[in-house]
Amino acid sequence: SSSINWLKFKRDYNKHYKSAAKEAERKQIFFENVNRIRTYERLHPNATFKLGINHLTDRRIEELVSRSKHYIEPLAGSMESTLESIFVPDSFDWRTKGVISPVKDQGVLTDVEAVVAVGQLVLGSVARVVDCCPQPVDPLQCIRKLGGICSARDYPTPTGKCIPDQCKPFAHVCTFIYLLKHTFIVPNFMPLNDR
Repeated sequence: SSSINWLKFKRDYNKHYKSAAKEAERKQIFFENVNRIRTYERLHPNATFKLGINHLTDRRIEELVSRSKHYIEPLAGSMESTLESIFVPDSFDWRTKGVISPVKDQGVLTDVEAVVAVGQLVLGSVARVVDCCPQPVDPLQCIRKLGGICSARDYPTPTGKCIPDQCKPFAHVCTFIYLLKHTFIVPNFMPLNDR
């Protein structure tokens, strides 16, 4: 039942609210989000991902994302591509190519660009990107200029100032492209085992 889910949610995530009114508001949001989850599951039984209750289920999406703060304006000319088109199959599962990492908890999305830029496959140092690539800098360009990305183990927490020599990069950005909204090509350098 919804009330049992609410009590379990509060217990599991140690939720406490400043007032009964605030708790009532969060409870209503929680119920709305749980209903969205259940509706999605019912309408998409074969989805390739699952939705579930987590520590943010009592929040509205508007509280978690601020579009105006998190849009990166591409650098001039970075959207052009001279790559040749290749055949792309009707169906393509990136998971089988080893290019999708596990879902990363981004908190309240204040540093989403850093998470996106380094959260692929290995645990890169989000902290170094936060310290050394202040917005509105393109994080991939910044990582490239820094000489690469360090591991999260070597640069685990933001210090508030860039310390570029605190770690040795384990991966380097040689090149990258931004695909336009309706780009239906896969660059020739993608690791496609079955093409």
